[in-house]
Amino acid sequence: MWLLRVTGDPNRVIKIENDPITGADVVRPASTFHFPACKPCNERYGKKLEARAKNAIESLMAGKSLAASHCYWLLDWLDKVRVGLWLGYNMLHKEEFAPKFRIDQRIGIKDRVAIVSVDPNDRTKGFGLGGMDNQIFRTSQAGMYLKINNLRILSLSFDGFVSRYAGMPFPKELLAFSDDPEKHMAVMGRTDYRLKQNWKQFAIPGATVIAQSSFWLANCADDETFAMYINKNTVPRFRRIPRIRKREDLEQFVQTHLISNTTGSFTYHPNPRQKLRFGCANDNTDWHFMRSLYALFIQEVLPLNPKRVVDPDGTRRGTTQLSMLWLEKAVQLMLRFRQLGAPDEGNFGLMVDELQHVYRDWEELRANTLGQWARDASACPPLKE
Repeated sequence: MWLLRVTGDPNRVIKIENDPITGADVVRPASTFHFPACKPCNERYGKKLEARAKNAIESLMAGKSLAASHCYWLLDWLDKVRVGLWLGYNMLHKEEFAPKFRIDQRIGIKDRVAIVSVDPNDRTKGFGLGGMDNQIFRTSQAGMYLKINNLRILSLSFDGFVSRYAGMPFPKELLAFSDDPEKHMAVMGRTDYRLKQNWKQFAIPGATVIAQSSFWLANCADDETFAMYINKNTVPRFRRIPRIRKREDLEQFVQTHLISNTTGSFTYHPNPRQKLRFGCANDNTDWHFMRSLYALFIQEVLPLNPKRVVDPDGTRRGTTQLSMLWLEKAVQLMLRFRQLGAPDEGNFGLMVDELQHVYRDWEELRANTLGQWARDASACPPLKE
């Protein structure tokens, strides 16, 4: 409600979305765009996170700097809004699947980044949403575009997708477990632990990037993984040093300090009181931000969506189902990209390569099925006259 008030009349009629069946605009009073919540969560978010987010957003709109500690509030709030919208649209569309998690299980547990632009000359009021009309958002809530008066914000979060830039251990590939495709394991890449300066995909010229990497401590159960995540390079980057007294203490996420480019280069900010000033994007248009969002989906998020499964014996193999899901996401994103009138810049090749993988998987599945049918037929006793 504070967001509706700060962007105009809270009872004004706004476009909520496009109808997923007819494509028609769905319009309704802004104040009715709310969803059920349990009382404890509603009070906790209202009295704490929303109040802190309001302070941060109003400071940004006024052109003021933010303390690093306030940037964590902003990232938490963007997590809350992004997952909350996913739950809300799920309810609006009357989806058949029941969500397996709520907002509490998704705040601050995955790598996350916000790309923020503040236009001091923009006097317009209003807010807008974008980036939620695709399978990447529907299956992983990976990113959204948010326009609040003179602010433009891209909010993205996904497993390990900024770790490689943050100089932290990172996944080269995510594999789905064959016996439970909802669970994933990572094939890790080697890191030199140096904070990278080439954040090309995330750095919109003129805009400010704030980011944070995280990992699940329980993954450090063996010596090799422990040494990868817990060493002289990583520990100074931890926002809080985890206390481990019993096995249950491993069930927690460890976050790094804030990373930003506010000083002209990407750096960690261990001092929570350090003031960060946010800039204005050189191309500060909705079109440019939406194009950047879909480019990030294609180049950074989509490659980490699993295309193979791992069997209990460790065998890794492609499946037609995963390949088709991956291809569906790729095609949908490319169509969105082209609807914006943006050149694909070679990204179409990703889709062609994956289509070839789908065909290969399909032919392998077909050959295996026919082979099994032939073996079953040969094992049957001959028919008697």
